[in-house]
Amino acid sequence: MDEQPELRRALFRGYRRPDVELALARATIARERVQLELDAIRARADDLEQEVDDLRSQIANHRQREVELLAALDEVRDRRESFEREARARADEIIAEARERAASLRTEGLKEVGELQEHVEQLLGLRSGLTATLKRTMEEVGGVLDRLAGRGEKREVRVPEATLPPPPVDDGPDLGSALSPFSTDSES
Repeated sequence: MDEQPELRRALFRGYRRPDVELALARATIARERVQLELDAIRARADDLEQEVDDLRSQIANHRQREVELLAALDEVRDRRESFEREARARADEIIAEARERAASLRTEGLKEVGELQEHVEQLLGLRSGLTATLKRTMEEVGGVLDRLAGRGEKREVRVPEATLPPPPVDDGPDLGSALSPFSTDSES
């Protein structure tokens, strides 16, 4: 505090009244100033304590939020892993089905190729049979014509190989279209 006032002695007893009142007034002012500072410091301490409580509450909220976010993140990871497992399983199923279907189609294709080869062999056999029959028929017709004309010699009728059509390209077991080239040979 400021300087301590000097109390002067009164003539008969104690100290002088104005000096004592002045010292009391100064002490009261100093006490009130200290009380005001104390009140301000207490208010500031209360504010700081409230701020600390608020910060602790925020920290607790942030920790709770962190726990919730970690739980949500774990749940999302679990769901992602579940989706990945399901997707892999579905992809494996699709691949297995595709392989099974491919094997089935390959088997069916090989079976159809075998059947087509049999049809082609039958058609080639029919063609050669028809060609031989056509040659014999032409020879017989030539022989009959020679006998009718009075000639006794046999005439050999040749069917040139170049006039025979090439074997038909068959996309399916359509025997009507496969036999159509033979019918044109017999008509000409």
